[in-house]
Amino acid sequence: MKEKHISNMVFMTQFGTIPTSNAVNKMLRQLLDKLGIHRENFHFHSLRHSHIALLLAKGVDIYPISKRLGHSDIRTTMNTYAYLIDEYKGKTDDKIVNALNQL
Repeated sequence: MKEKHISNMVFMTQFGTIPTSNAVNKMLRQLLDKLGIHRENFHFHSLRHSHIALLLAKGVDIYPISKRLGHSDIRTTMNTYAYLIDEYKGKTDDKIVNALNQL
């Protein structure tokens, strides 16, 4: 009998291999349907963007976010998530003005 390979992977197929992105997206859609959540064009990669949005909303700096994502160049993170960065920039600008006013 073949011994099962133990891995650090979050998702694995019944054969111990990495599932395709289509398989993961299909499973995610099925789970969302069971929960009564219906989202157009929502896929597993959307969770990555949601994760980054939460980190930015909590004021986490872009550099550690970039490292967490495995980007070798921070410009990749900046370009990919520019729409989120711009959204939170206004909030940061207000914090800077308030901090300077307290000097």
